[in-house]
Amino acid sequence: MINLGSVRQLEARSEYTYAVSRLRAMENRNIDTSAMQQMAEAESFESAWKLFIETCYGQWIAEMGNNSSYDNLLEAELSYTYGELRKFVPDPQLVQLFQIPYDFHNLKVILKGMFAQREGGKSRWDLLVSMGSYPADDMILAVESEDYRLLPHQLHRIIPSCVMIWEQTKNILEIEQLLDRHMFYIMRLIADELSYNGVKEYVRFRIDGENIRTMLRLKRMNADASQISNYLHSGGTYSTELLAQLYAEPKESWARELAFGYMGRILDNVEEMDSSRILPEIEKRSDGMISKYLNKYQYDPFAPEQVLRFLWLKETEVKNLRIILVGKASGVEKDMIKGLLRHAA
Repeated sequence: MINLGSVRQLEARSEYTYAVSRLRAMENRNIDTSAMQQMAEAESFESAWKLFIETCYGQWIAEMGNNSSYDNLLEAELSYTYGELRKFVPDPQLVQLFQIPYDFHNLKVILKGMFAQREGGKSRWDLLVSMGSYPADDMILAVESEDYRLLPHQLHRIIPSCVMIWEQTKNILEIEQLLDRHMFYIMRLIADELSYNGVKEYVRFRIDGENIRTMLRLKRMNADASQISNYLHSGGTYSTELLAQLYAEPKESWARELAFGYMGRILDNVEEMDSSRILPEIEKRSDGMISKYLNKYQYDPFAPEQVLRFLWLKETEVKNLRIILVGKASGVEKDMIKGLLRHAA
């Protein structure tokens, strides 16, 4: 019997020859490690800013004019990157996997704005971003008019539930949990539809990392163990049942219990970490593990996973630049800034 999944993967490898060559060329826009370190070593925000605008991000200043904040420049470069890739990647859903979190961010902002208006407050449209797969203005119109038919990601199913929760309990946290759960559900659907092993693993590892960080956050808050399942997402390497059972155990034992999965290693030596540094360090390790996984496709000229790797590199670059520039603007010590930086390649 012919394995259709295997046939599809073989076809994809031939389709991606051109796309991967384009990605290689676009990597020349990326900031190299030495330039990033120079910015981190800069004596002031002004010095770091000067180095920053000498990179590809500086090209957006002419377009932005007086709105040329570093946030706007970072957003412009990411939006450009997503737009370019959607023009030539054979499976645009790969790009969409990275845009989906921005779509859900925008939906959260819009819903909170609508709820605030009902209470006599104001909307915060300034928090909307342009990196999503669906225009923010169209999403505002759909939500305000209660016409959800054209919204992506099966949002027509989830928005009424969000509104009902607000009307009954006004519990924003519960609404955010519902949206996050739906976001990962949609990401899993896309990964399953594409049938590329690396894509499925990427989504699985994203879920694992999010669940582990959530458990640590709730542990620090001494949250009730009976409620932990409400905060976890299914579809990862570790079942939500296993994680819920594990939550009652000391966090020092979690690494041993989760060692059978790839992401379990982010908990190594957690007992030796300063309690105030655990969450930032685990997030950094989680990003590093995903980088390490995607880098195994670096030299495969036919792999669809190269798209994920390229976008992960770009997102990590933007994250590092934001850490540096926010840190410099806030007067954070150089060593602390460098300690927060991710190493993606």
